Amino acid sequence: MEAEINYTDINRKMWNLTAEINQKDGFSELLSAIKNPAFSSFDAVEKELFTQFPLNGKDVLQIGCNSGQELCSVKRAGAGRCVGVDISDSFIEQARVLAQHAELDIEFICSNIFDLENQFQRSFDLVYITVGVLGWMPDLPRLFALIHSWLKPNGQLFIYEQHPILDMLNPIPPHRMDSSYFRTEPFMDEMLPEYIDTEGTGSAPSYWFPHTLSDIIGGCLQQGLQLRHFAEYPNEISVTYAALEQHEARLPLSYSLIAERLAAFRT
Repeated sequence: MEAEINYTDINRKMWNLTAEINQKDGFSELLSAIKNPAFSSFDAVEKELFTQFPLNGKDVLQIGCNSGQELCSVKRAGAGRCVGVDISDSFIEQARVLAQHAELDIEFICSNIFDLENQFQRSFDLVYITVGVLGWMPDLPRLFALIHSWLKPNGQLFIYEQHPILDMLNPIPPHRMDSSYFRTEPFMDEMLPEYIDTEGTGSAPSYWFPHTLSDIIGGCLQQGLQLRHFAEYPNEISVTYAALEQHEARLPLSYSLIAERLAAFRT
């Protein structure tokens, strides 16, 4: 537990520094864009999945909500109560400002997700996890246990993430394979996320936890969640490995998963 808290504190400091860069570079444009009722962060995959699994009236929890634009899109798509959680104080503040500009009623909470164990019992129809979240989670079995407890009967977990195979590759082009797919120790990085710090000018330590697909799918199944959908895509959604989309020998770069809490499986 002590090591986990240490990882969380270190990662929070990194994300707060990243949020400062985001505030100066691009956030004002996002504030303007979010006022447009047609604004949506969904790509083609999410639009298709939310057609099959509609959001209308659903109470939604997003884990790792960052600056809130995805949850604003969820709310605009017809969701009911929307709650976003993130460890970064600074990104949560940006998310609240964004929702105000969008005139959307969304609750944003700054917290380590594991500290909310007793907060949301059977409260949500959908738990939403999107790109670049699971790698910040040091304990997937515990995370999936919490998600199961937060879902209403017949509630669903929706994951749209970068593919775990990317953790085998060096993030610097030409992305050589230099790590085991089955690595269990976290990666330590000194650079800020590239999708925000595009010039590579900032630095702060952070820890990223690799997980295999069997960790993710098996973790859902072990908690009694029933797999409703799974698909892999050649689309790169994390920015870092965008060059791989052009390779002739294409890799799975992202995936989507929907798992459901059965009404009568267990309490």
